[in-house]
Amino acid sequence: MPGKAPILELKDVKTYFRVRGGILKAVNGVSLQVREGETLGLVGESGCGKSTLGKTVLRLIRPAEGQVLFDGQDIWSFTKKERKAYTRQVQMIFQDPYACLDPLSVIGDTVAEGMDVHHLNQSKEQRGQEILRLLNDVGLNSTHAGRFPHEFSGGQRQRVGIARALSLRPRLIVCDEPISALDVSIQAQVVNLLKRLQREMGMAYIFITHDLSMVRQISDRIAVMYLGNIVEIADSEDIYLSNRHPYTRALLSAIPIADPTVEKTRERIVLSGDVPSPVNLPAGCAFAGRCPMACQRCLKEAPALRETDPGHQVACWLAE
Repeated sequence: MPGKAPILELKDVKTYFRVRGGILKAVNGVSLQVREGETLGLVGESGCGKSTLGKTVLRLIRPAEGQVLFDGQDIWSFTKKERKAYTRQVQMIFQDPYACLDPLSVIGDTVAEGMDVHHLNQSKEQRGQEILRLLNDVGLNSTHAGRFPHEFSGGQRQRVGIARALSLRPRLIVCDEPISALDVSIQAQVVNLLKRLQREMGMAYIFITHDLSMVRQISDRIAVMYLGNIVEIADSEDIYLSNRHPYTRALLSAIPIADPTVEKTRERIVLSGDVPSPVNLPAGCAFAGRCPMACQRCLKEAPALRETDPGHQVACWLAE
């Protein structure tokens, strides 16, 4: 992946919301890249800004500052024709596999909706063949095309959501917690399906999740997010074996281990203190109030994301 050009690039993106009491800084200066054909895992606690960042990439929310570049072009400078082309190339798989499907439409029509909007099929026969191909790609069959969402299990509904995202043959898919609502056994099936489809079709993923044990299985690189900022980003194995940020270490220590002996004796990092309000962020590092390593500099100056090793960036004064 290192040799491939970035398909998507975020430059100091800030996405704010006006709320009672001030300005909520959901995304507060994020810069990162997604390369052609790779999977970037985006992890962090609930409320850290992961989904807001995904929606900003999809042009659903306009950032207050910064740029989102797709193939080097700012997505907010697109003409109407370019916007329509962008919606073909960037798709989304949603968190709730039931709420994102129209309960009054059969699955075949749901899968074909994007193709109908973009006029990709020249006849009803071609449309029907394409629906069956997509259903087959995600492990469903022709008998499912005429059924309604309530007739499917959660895992099957998520497969329908994946088929719908694939229908336009996108280059990038934003996966917003696509497995969090599923049973553990079904989660593994969906992750394996996404990996297989990526190998066959070559699209890139932004995989948003709070589950660090699962994101390791699918991601080439992982970005750790805290209170609207990226605090560490590196190759997947580096995050697990050579992590540098105290928050990353705390998250990893919370992953359960199947061996009861190891689970009982291993060190757990329990964070004290409360998460600061994204409306009234502290002057220094946002994590300083909960960090067991914090020094006076951490309380006064916010660290920028900097490279400590090739391909490994950390926002911490004590990273070394």
